[in-house]
Amino acid sequence: MRKIFTVISLLIPLLAIAQASPQQAPSEAVTADTPSSGTSRAMPLRYEIWVTLDPARKMLHGRETIRWTNTTRDTVPDIWFHLYWNAFKNEKSAMMREARKEGLGEDSHGDFDVRDGNWGWIDVESIRLQGGGDLTPAMEFMAPDEPRHPDDRTVMRLKLPRPLAPGKAVGLELAFKAKVPRTIRRSGYYHNGYFLGQWFPKPGVYEEGQGWNCHSYHLNSEFFADFADFTVHITVPRGYVVGAAGREIARSDDPQAGTTTHTFLQERIHDFAWTADPDYIRLERDFIAAREVSEKEYLEVAGALRLPLEQVRLPDVKMILLINPEHRGQVERHFQALRMALKYYGLWYGPYPYPQVTMVDPPFRSGSGGMEYQTLFTAGTQVLPTPQANLPEMVIVHEFGHGYWYGLSASNEFEEAWLDEGLNTYSTGKVLAKAYGPGSVPFTLAGIPLTRYCGSFKYSDLELDRMAAVHASRLDPVVAASWRFASSVSYGMNVYMRAATNLRTMENLIGKEAMLRVMRAFQTRFRFRHPRSRDFIATASEVSGRDLGWLFDELFFTANDWDYAVDSAVSREVRAARGVFDRGGRKAETSRRMARRQDREKKEKTYVTRVRVRRLGEARPGGGVRLKVLTVFEDGTRKVEGWDGQGRWTEFTYEGRSKVAYAQVDPETIFLIDRDLSNNSYVARAKSAGALRWSAKLQFWLQNLLQFASALI
Repeated sequence: MRKIFTVISLLIPLLAIAQASPQQAPSEAVTADTPSSGTSRAMPLRYEIWVTLDPARKMLHGRETIRWTNTTRDTVPDIWFHLYWNAFKNEKSAMMREARKEGLGEDSHGDFDVRDGNWGWIDVESIRLQGGGDLTPAMEFMAPDEPRHPDDRTVMRLKLPRPLAPGKAVGLELAFKAKVPRTIRRSGYYHNGYFLGQWFPKPGVYEEGQGWNCHSYHLNSEFFADFADFTVHITVPRGYVVGAAGREIARSDDPQAGTTTHTFLQERIHDFAWTADPDYIRLERDFIAAREVSEKEYLEVAGALRLPLEQVRLPDVKMILLINPEHRGQVERHFQALRMALKYYGLWYGPYPYPQVTMVDPPFRSGSGGMEYQTLFTAGTQVLPTPQANLPEMVIVHEFGHGYWYGLSASNEFEEAWLDEGLNTYSTGKVLAKAYGPGSVPFTLAGIPLTRYCGSFKYSDLELDRMAAVHASRLDPVVAASWRFASSVSYGMNVYMRAATNLRTMENLIGKEAMLRVMRAFQTRFRFRHPRSRDFIATASEVSGRDLGWLFDELFFTANDWDYAVDSAVSREVRAARGVFDRGGRKAETSRRMARRQDREKKEKTYVTRVRVRRLGEARPGGGVRLKVLTVFEDGTRKVEGWDGQGRWTEFTYEGRSKVAYAQVDPETIFLIDRDLSNNSYVARAKSAGALRWSAKLQFWLQNLLQFASALI
């Protein structure tokens, strides 16, 4: 999810200044080996859920069967569950306490300004072994994270009646009810519109030798779960339009109750979200690969990736759109953006593996826009979008893209959020640049797109990301647990924008095609798995053929600045030397007058040029990488040197017949993470170059102003 969108939308204008009835689940107790399945792709985790929406009371009533197989070599004594909606239960939850710490909450007029009666929660009413005994008394709440929040109720532990041996499976039946909150953290209701994410009891991820990875729901954290097969029966009042993860396989009406039950099925996903609103317009289109991708494009991508042509061909995909009536005029913009996302994410990072994807224009004022779930995501637009800005296209491409980095290579967003947010921010920028080019500033006032009337200041994602990244480096490392960042602003700027800028720096170092192969290899190798940062680093080093560990040590695992500068570039005329010299066995003095005469009699002047380069930050290159230092002389002569950048300064000396014009460190701007690009060059003579130098300084000052403004949000 691009949480930082709100911050950026406020900062950009500164630059312009510069059921069918519930079915009974089959009885199963704790059993041996792999669970049976009608397909060869059965997952170690399977859900069947029956849920009924009660709009009058804003309640969910649900039953859930879970079958979990222990695929590790450990004997497992318990199962830990996420109960995410208890984060919205009261002001003592971890999330609410962290929000208050940042000044969010009452009178903040945002997500956390919860009015009386609008709280949300989830209760597990009962839990039992399938065909066995009642385990409800064995439930207890846990506070797994430091600092501890003992009153948090978002993690529940269930002690099993007997430990589960390797290869064994357990079947559980749960009954639960949940109060739907007035929308908070992109889940809840507004009037008759509902968007429901993280709404059911969900096991954490068991890690061999370490136990359950099941963190509390924190202010900045998103989610981590195991891949599973889902069958979900959703009962809503008749007339509601329903969208959900997966594909709808059945629908039945109950005239007496006035309800409709929609059944959805999806294999190999780790999350399930749904939405219901009587006002939705439901539309379908088909992504037909043969129409969207030319043979030339396939050949180009296959060549760059060094893959057989058949491995880059794309499948057809059903596109479903749920859109509000007031946005109907934007239907084609939504579908076109989704086509671009399916095309370029598919070509570059691997074919989309599911037969359908659902795009939701979220309910009015629901606060649920710009969020990703597998095979379903929410977009975000306004009644009067500006044609010059890439909105809603930017949100659509970005949230669909999460289906790759959060969805398919399912990293742990609690602990290493950059593996989703950073990789996807980088990928979004690449796709938008290819499909749309730079966009205009999406500056609005009271919903009116002023971009239509005040000109178009063009920007790229690269520029916006760098703008935030250079400030984020002093706050926190990119790789850190989500609740351990200094603030939400630091979290957003580091895991989204600084990570993306670091990745673009890596691309500059290894080349565009090598970077494409790195991203493709990581995505395809770790599909339906849980990769870590070390997996990405190893993949990047292997595929590129270069040791890139240093880049992550310096730019991802530390809060260090990267800042190199040309301190001075000065040429001085070589003059005759004064003093006493030994000549022919005798001492002779060269006086000032004699030295001046010798200088006048020289046919050509010569100069000694000294260029001094400094390291102002703590981060520095490794792996044999050398910084380029370019010196250009007035006669056009160019000298390029390499520096390992380890010391605090170095100096290059030249002697010749021309004076220095300017000098520049990192002239190709490989290191986009450099905090202050205005000090990367030194111009010996002012002229118009001085204005350029000061305009670069002005840009840097604006960046600081933007940083100050973002701290207020």
